[in-house]
Amino acid sequence: MRRYDLEIISLIGGAAVMILELVGSRVLAPYVGTSLYVWTSLIGIILGSLSLGYAWGGNLADRRPSYALLSRILVAAALLIGLTAVLQRPILASIGNAIDDIRLGAVIAALLLFAPATILLGMIAPCAVKLRLIDVSRAGRTAGNLYAISTVGSIAGTFLAGFFLIPSLGATKNFLVLSSMLFVAWLLARPTFLFRTGISLFFSIAFAFTSLDYARR
Repeated sequence: MRRYDLEIISLIGGAAVMILELVGSRVLAPYVGTSLYVWTSLIGIILGSLSLGYAWGGNLADRRPSYALLSRILVAAALLIGLTAVLQRPILASIGNAIDDIRLGAVIAALLLFAPATILLGMIAPCAVKLRLIDVSRAGRTAGNLYAISTVGSIAGTFLAGFFLIPSLGATKNFLVLSSMLFVAWLLARPTFLFRTGISLFFSIAFAFTSLDYARR
């Protein structure tokens, strides 16, 4: 049952990073624009957050590698992205009112909205490598394959978001799509009834909130 689960989880994690980055640009646009400053801030924060995620994920995986750890990372990322759908507007409005410098505003907005979830997404790959690693003599191949799969996911997520998801759904609903993707990955890592029930309830509430918000427009 677990033969390809880590590969699928890595694929989903890689796709989620790029979808989050592209959706993030649409979320920031009404408040700070789409200038070079904004893209620089967003890309820089995403890359920095991934670096932290890789390092922390690797340390955690070495100390206590388990599917339970991976599942907690996935469910935390899903929750954070789901909450971003709800909190994005008040956070961005507050930043827009308090900060006049577009560069500083874009950095702070990207840091608050996207850094926490991206750090968690960066932790997925090293945890998956540790769980998949059986023979030390094949460590390079194992790590390379999983990171390659994650990168393929990023490529697929880029085209999926740019060509289909963002034009069809807009920004807010795409946060829920991302949360749902990570929820599927979490089910592969830790399919327990209690967690499944709790997260299903969360997504139901979040989707209802978003639907009501769109209905009022």
